[in-house]
Amino acid sequence: MFWRIFVSYAVQWLLRTLVGKKRLAPRLERVHVRNAERLATGFTNLRGLFIKLGQVLSVMGSFLPRAYGEALTKLQDEVPPRPFAEVLGRLAEALGDDPLSKFDTFDKKPIAAASLAQVHRARTKDGRDVAVKVLYPGIEKLIRRDLAVLRSVLPVVKLLIRISRFERILDQMGAVLDRETDYAHERQNIARLRRIFSGREDVIVPDVIDELTNAGVLTMSFEEGIKITDFEKLRAADVDTELVGKLVVECYFEMMFTERVFHADPHPGNFLVRPGPQLVMLDFGAVEEVTEALSEGMKGVVMGALARDDDQILRGLETMGFVAEDGDRELLRRVGREYLKVLSGVKIGDFSRLDRKTVEQLSGYEHVRGKLGEVMRSVEYPEGYFYVERTLVMLFGLVGQLAPKAGLPGLVAPYATRAFAMGLATTPKPPPLEPKPASA
Repeated sequence: MFWRIFVSYAVQWLLRTLVGKKRLAPRLERVHVRNAERLATGFTNLRGLFIKLGQVLSVMGSFLPRAYGEALTKLQDEVPPRPFAEVLGRLAEALGDDPLSKFDTFDKKPIAAASLAQVHRARTKDGRDVAVKVLYPGIEKLIRRDLAVLRSVLPVVKLLIRISRFERILDQMGAVLDRETDYAHERQNIARLRRIFSGREDVIVPDVIDELTNAGVLTMSFEEGIKITDFEKLRAADVDTELVGKLVVECYFEMMFTERVFHADPHPGNFLVRPGPQLVMLDFGAVEEVTEALSEGMKGVVMGALARDDDQILRGLETMGFVAEDGDRELLRRVGREYLKVLSGVKIGDFSRLDRKTVEQLSGYEHVRGKLGEVMRSVEYPEGYFYVERTLVMLFGLVGQLAPKAGLPGLVAPYATRAFAMGLATTPKPPPLEPKPASA
């Protein structure tokens, strides 16, 4: 699949040298669309790591041709589940022979499926409703093999996507996937977020059922609620969705700037809502640390954006690690200043229904057209950033649906001003949890 895509671009480059870049421009757009669809379909069929990779690439709209972002967004949706017979072996490996006998009832039809695991509803012998998360058999070996495939084509990818140290994406993805397939690590994540939100009645984090958790099986309390984007049911329950949006923003500010850790997979399937409103968080495989550089840099970017101060934004980006050591800072400052001017003129009445022109303005793609290669040579992908980027883009879409008039920028602005003024971002980070023994 990768080599077919590369060869198609090689043919395009050859034709361009013969007939000229301008005459080939319409054809190049068609090549982008065809290859983007080819990539999205291939990633869906390959599952596992490739779905994760497609999700990451889908949010890199500023660095990839537009067609790729549009085609790969479908990978943000749920994937088809595996047959129960495939996961029964994993249950037996974790819970012993006849694993279903450990439960009073066990629904063989999953209630949710993702790229690495699926979730089944069950009931314990003492009557507690639980959610049982089962890692797909052989997924660890598959991830190692797929990472090797991706590293084999990385030299060619770097020729097409000229971002300094682009290989960090694969390094970070490999480390994240190691953590996501380690359920002892996920148990630590749950314990940490339960501690963070222990003083709040409006945020719910499930509890782990220790005696039914082992190796690739994680059993948690089953938490009821309405899917965060099921607006018909939320209205019927008299839930104010804008208040839900504010609660989501508040939770992420507390996690990212106070605790320097965050739930890194905020798609709608991972949040439920109860009247109040109360926010129920689910799926803690992707809970990531925020470095001090990223936290302080993001603070500078947010405050610079609120003040329309391009110098402060650039300083924030430098703090985050975006500017390459030999990067052209004046070029980046000039592009950033032009982008801010355009943003000041963008008027959005409904953040849940952005038209294509508005999306293009927000992405900034038009401002680097013609100087894309030059800009990319000045940009470096920061350590630890790709999950932050994915999270922020997904929050933009989610909060836009919850609060269509204000959107994420409208809800962030007053909260950020108040929070940063109170010194929220400089609160000392708590010590990390002590690692559990391997037997856990």
